[in-house]
Amino acid sequence: MEIAKFVLSCIGSFIAVSGFFMGIWKAYSKKTDDKIKAIQAQADEKTKEAEAHAQEEIDKVREGSIAKSEKLEKRIAALEKNVSDLQRDVNLNLGQRLSNIEGEMKGMNNILKQIQGWFINNTPRG
Repeated sequence: MEIAKFVLSCIGSFIAVSGFFMGIWKAYSKKTDDKIKAIQAQADEKTKEAEAHAQEEIDKVREGSIAKSEKLEKRIAALEKNVSDLQRDVNLNLGQRLSNIEGEMKGMNNILKQIQGWFINNTPRG
């Protein structure tokens, strides 16, 4: 009987000690899990802040690029208008100048024919 009491007291002591250490282990695990969750929450918060900051920068760059592209489009439109006006003016002036040159060439044609005729008539035939 004494041995049975001893075995039962040993088993009871083992269960009590196991329960005590299991409680300590659970508390340590919970503390570690809480630390991990806190670090994850901080990391998530910092990630969200970084994403918000990056989005702000992207929006600023996008707005700047849109403004610059609109400005460039306006400048290109103004340049196209100026070039077309210049081309129209050049075409008008060029046509008039070519008409003037053509008239002068016709006038010179008669003079050249007269000079050619003089050379033909005044050159001795030999």
